Amino acid sequence: MLEINPETKLIVWEYRAENSGAPGWSFHGPFISSARRLPNGNTLIDEGINGRFFQVMPAAKIVWEYISPYSGPYAGEVNTVSNWVYRAQPVPYSWVPPGTAHSEQPVR
Repeated sequence: MLEINPETKLIVWEYRAENSGAPGWSFHGPFISSARRLPNGNTLIDEGINGRFFQVMPAAKIVWEYISPYSGPYAGEVNTVSNWVYRAQPVPYSWVPPGTAHSEQPVR
């Protein structure tokens, strides 16, 4: 994941799996993936082909992670399922209907 200054064409910020102490092969998003800078300065990354959303601090430490448990047919293939996700949109807890169960666990 790269953030590039469009005027200088220099890399301003970069995230690689190795920055979080994970093997390089553990983070890859060739398509249906995205990233967005959050108001708190962290970056929300959608690793679409793995159904994974995670948030990293500017120093690349992972502070939040979710892997979608939902799956469905993969591109019409027979006997193949995937948990691909298209986009992640951060929303406040106040948007969740009252009574919806949720829990949080420390990441690594």
